[in-house]
Amino acid sequence: MGIFNRDRRTASSSATSTIIAKGCAVSGELKVESDIQIDGIVEGQLHVDGTLVVAESGCVKGEIYAKQLIVNGILDGNCYVERVQVLSKGRVSGKIWSNNLSIEPGGKFFGEAAELPEKEVVSLNKPSAEGQTKPFSSHKSA
Repeated sequence: MGIFNRDRRTASSSATSTIIAKGCAVSGELKVESDIQIDGIVEGQLHVDGTLVVAESGCVKGEIYAKQLIVNGILDGNCYVERVQVLSKGRVSGKIWSNNLSIEPGGKFFGEAAELPEKEVVSLNKPSAEGQTKPFSSHKSA
């Protein structure tokens, strides 16, 4: 039986991790809805809804937006992450915006760290007939 047999269909899963393998190089903007592990090279902007792991053989150059970042390879760029862990073989250079930064013995951080700003809540207003703004409402009154 081949791998493309009709009886062996698998459903897509959003919980699956993405891996950029060693020997693979990617440049541009990546958006990942789950977790990602980088064993190769990535240059550009990364938006990760889950955890970004830069493995020992991995190298990332660019901007990172993630929930959690674990670095055991090389990272060069700015990070906007809730929780950052630099492991013993990790090397980070750039600016980190985070409220939770930890560096294991042997890990290196060259740069600047700052608190992650709190998310602002924005209210939408729509203009009224008189030119004033009123709070937006999705229902109409009779």
